[in-house]
Amino acid sequence: MQLPPALEQKFNDLAGRYPIKRSALIPMMLYAQDHFGSLRDELLEEIAKRLDLNLLQVSETLTYYSMLRRQPAGKYHIQVCTNISCMVRGGNALFEHVKTRLGIGNKEVSESGTFSLEEVECMGACTGAPAIQVNYDFYENLDPDKVDALLEQLQEGKKPAPVPVTSGALHERLPAEVPVISKRFGLPNSRKIETYLQTAGYQALEKALKQMTADQIIDEVKKSSLRGRGGAGFPAGMKWSFVPKETGGKPKYILANGDESEPGTCKDRPLMEMDPHQLIEGMVIAGKAVDAHRGFIYIRGEYRYVLDIMDVAIAEAYSKGYLGKDILGSGFDFDLITHTGAGAYECGEESALMESLEASAAIRASGLPSRPLSACTVAPR
Repeated sequence: MQLPPALEQKFNDLAGRYPIKRSALIPMMLYAQDHFGSLRDELLEEIAKRLDLNLLQVSETLTYYSMLRRQPAGKYHIQVCTNISCMVRGGNALFEHVKTRLGIGNKEVSESGTFSLEEVECMGACTGAPAIQVNYDFYENLDPDKVDALLEQLQEGKKPAPVPVTSGALHERLPAEVPVISKRFGLPNSRKIETYLQTAGYQALEKALKQMTADQIIDEVKKSSLRGRGGAGFPAGMKWSFVPKETGGKPKYILANGDESEPGTCKDRPLMEMDPHQLIEGMVIAGKAVDAHRGFIYIRGEYRYVLDIMDVAIAEAYSKGYLGKDILGSGFDFDLITHTGAGAYECGEESALMESLEASAAIRASGLPSRPLSACTVAPR
């Protein structure tokens, strides 16, 4: 099958990113769908051939993920959130309004093919509820009048400006407020590496690589009482200490879970969109601590613009010597890539995320000990 040059290049890049080619399956399907509008058998067969899979294996994975579809959507795919945060702020009424306004129901396409509509679960815009997405663009703090104006512009072929950053992430600092992980929020060009370096960025990495042993890094993280930002609030240093020093030759990987599908817990989106280098630096330090040399940032499929921001930041880090071979002359190597999800609530749980990263259904490994997510040993199948 002949692919457009840009998609061909994307496929080649994805196929060479992973320890096992199969891991490229979900990103390949989503990017192909972005271009062609849906996933036809001919396209799935082409993807299967490139990844040494069969059509059944590809189709089984496709059916699990809510963002992947066999039938084309409209030019503008309108997704209205009706989960908890949006529901209590009028999400259900907004969805009914959009149905009436477009004259179509859930998962239907208008006769002209201009619009399609879908009622969706949490899409990571809880602080801007009620919210909708048009394709990958976020529109937040809506009411029927604002939605009507939005739809009219789309009908006229115009693209309304989406929200510049996550609603509520920028606010006037209170006198007693001591920002830590959000201290760069609101700075001009906060996502650029130049801004990061001007505000003490990558200094901790240099210290970790040149002045500290792996055990000293883990001890420092334990002393800090740093905890995971998910529901369990698990101590990060303790989790890192669980990673075995000897793995019998099996590689170790650092996995960052940016899927955050739990309603009301959407906090990774502003971190990645406004301070992506903070995440990169932390992952390299974690790699040094557990002797891992490759990392993956799993980003939920709805966050395409966030993934693009992370990709730019990763390229900047490579160009300045903070990723790649012999980082800062320390002798330590670390490579990092982003990985897109495609709509699966379960990926917020660590073992389900690992299954998804290996291009399977995101099903938690029940009955097995939970593998540490932030730093873990993964044996390719």
